[in-house]
Amino acid sequence: MDKESNYMEFSLNKDMDIRSRSFDALISYMEHSNEFWYIKDHNSRFIYMNDYGLHYSGLPKGFNPEGKLDSECPVYWSEIADIIQANDRNVMESQKVIPTLMTFMYGGKEKLIQPFLADVTPLVKEGKSIGVVGRAKKLEIYSMYHLENNKCPESISFGKPTDLFTDREFDVVFFALQSLSAKEIAKKLSISHNTVENYLHSIYDKIGVSALNQLIEYCRKNGYDKYAPNRFINPNPYMPLI
Repeated sequence: MDKESNYMEFSLNKDMDIRSRSFDALISYMEHSNEFWYIKDHNSRFIYMNDYGLHYSGLPKGFNPEGKLDSECPVYWSEIADIIQANDRNVMESQKVIPTLMTFMYGGKEKLIQPFLADVTPLVKEGKSIGVVGRAKKLEIYSMYHLENNKCPESISFGKPTDLFTDREFDVVFFALQSLSAKEIAKKLSISHNTVENYLHSIYDKIGVSALNQLIEYCRKNGYDKYAPNRFINPNPYMPLI
């Protein structure tokens, strides 16, 4: 037997492969990562989830998912365990990476919502799939604003970033941040142009500005441009993209 045949391997991307003789080496790499990582066995039971993943997964504090199926985890995404496990099987059988959109609720009572774009990758040993490795990064936005100001992409969260605005006012703020005019915002929200103008005046009064460009500058300064209203959340918390 070729002494290298005992290696397990998976790919981070088309240019970077990870090869190791033990899970310990893989887990050491994942523990120091600021991305969401997990490993499952061939039955789709969790072998490992890093601290970053545990934080965002919505699992109760102190809960250890090791040895558990998705359906055995006390969290909302356990209800779609059949979809998750079917995707795991597809990854292992095809030995191909499947990109997946995941949306997690976390933060206890606050119920913050964070979308992740993940690659579910086959974990291969001696040419056979023995499980899957999930690597997820926060979903990022990249707009003309970032391009013009030489800024890196930023992660996006769902919800209202401040109680300063009502839900409807933040809908208006969100579309204003996409550089839409008041008439275009009215069309998006299926309300009248005058109603949008009234919302804008209320928003301006609250933050002490008098024009759309000032509103946009204020929101970017305070990080409100990194949020989207909850109504844009995909109702499916786990969606394979192929």
